[in-house]
Amino acid sequence: MKKIILSIILSLLSFSLVACKADDQKSENILSVPELTAREKAILENSSEHSFLIDFSVDDTYKEMSVWVEKYEFGKLVKPEMGRMTTGIEKNGTIIFTTSKTDDDQKRSMFNVSIQNHDGTDTFTYPETIDEMDSSVWGNAGKLIINSTNKLALASICYSSGNEGIRSLSTGFYGDTEGHIDELKEYDVVYLLRSEFTK
Repeated sequence: MKKIILSIILSLLSFSLVACKADDQKSENILSVPELTAREKAILENSSEHSFLIDFSVDDTYKEMSVWVEKYEFGKLVKPEMGRMTTGIEKNGTIIFTTSKTDDDQKRSMFNVSIQNHDGTDTFTYPETIDEMDSSVWGNAGKLIINSTNKLALASICYSSGNEGIRSLSTGFYGDTEGHIDELKEYDVVYLLRSEFTK
């Protein structure tokens, strides 16, 4: 039931975000983080453990996009394309990535990813067991240029069992993931939301 309610809330939120920005955005081939109202922030904070919203705007040459989650352990890719989803796109829309604990098992999280645009909403839900860690940090890209040759990292959730401080991934990581991939070795576990746009 909680999963259904969360999906409904996320769908309504994404529809309102796209409706508000549909007339404003020009097709610039960019990904960006939208400014949320206090109400939208409250909805996300109360319905999920982690939440990320990323707007995209593309020109008419882009026809599809894919999103998926990758899992790394100590910098090594162990689960390459969890829940990969591909959908048709047109002009602009929103990617929503949330995680939430299940009621019956606090080690089990549900990863929910939705892509909302003019054609409607596509969603995948992926269950994942996450061991208790001493610290975690999360972040996302501020603004990225979309091109058809890159698999972009949009958001990250990093866990560490060490007692020393933990810091988020550098801003350069999201724009050049392959060039900064060694940063992932600093964490026990990292989940990355990735995307790919195709013409």
